[in-house]
Amino acid sequence: MSQFLEDHPTLLLAAEAGLALLLLIFIVAWTMGSARKHPRPTRAPKDHPSRAGEARQDADTPPGP
Repeated sequence: MSQFLEDHPTLLLAAEAGLALLLLIFIVAWTMGSARKHPRPTRAPKDHPSRAGEARQDADTPPGP
């Protein structure tokens, strides 16, 4: 085996690159799969602190016709 790798040194590099690519694909697929299982909410609830600015902005605007 050692003689084979000495005759074809780029084969080891190609095998390592292929393994790295497979690992990358696995990690991406793993993280995308968990995103489908636990989706994020589309909007925060109306009483959430992150929406406090929207309530103040609505209060400052005059009522429409």
